Amino acid sequence: MKHWIGLSLPISEQMMVYKNAPDKRPSIETTRDFSRHGMHESTLHLPLHTGTHVDYPLHAIAGGKCSSDYRRFPDEFTALVVDLCPQPPAAITLAEVHDLPLEGIEAVFFRTLEQPLAAFDPLFPAVNAEAAAWLASRPLRFVGIDQPGIERAQPGHPTHIHLLEQDILIIEGLDLSRLAGGRYRCRAFTLGIERVEAEPVLVYAREQ
Repeated sequence: MKHWIGLSLPISEQMMVYKNAPDKRPSIETTRDFSRHGMHESTLHLPLHTGTHVDYPLHAIAGGKCSSDYRRFPDEFTALVVDLCPQPPAAITLAEVHDLPLEGIEAVFFRTLEQPLAAFDPLFPAVNAEAAAWLASRPLRFVGIDQPGIERAQPGHPTHIHLLEQDILIIEGLDLSRLAGGRYRCRAFTLGIERVEAEPVLVYAREQ
């Protein structure tokens, strides 16, 4: 797509994963090779919350909607990139969101990184519950962030719940390093995996 900027992280066995957890790390297994089979084939083992992915309500809400309950993708929407660089706050609070110009906006993406993380930061800036509740009261379709998670160390996961209860899907692990703050037209594509709580998503943006 000419002039569209890719916002999804590449997948590799060396990529940064949440809390450096081994069970979050993708692996690529060679299942056929030329010496034995005359061709090369691989199997990708990819945790669904690794890399750039979309969270559905089932991730945080018992009995919540899963991927099969949405026919939203492929999707096109207008996003507001909130650029908090070069010194993002320790947490994204109501102060960072209550004056956002959201007229005509369907998604809010928080840019907190100059470049994608090479290593996990346990103190990454996350969206707190109060900010999430405010965003959830707006007619948004997505809230996204360039960190591996949208919240950290919040008992009960209120940020996820506030948004997902309102059918506002969460996109984590975006690469917003090539974007400045402002409005963008975005396109998003998933793999169409059935009955799961999350799945990889390809997101593209162009200036609006």
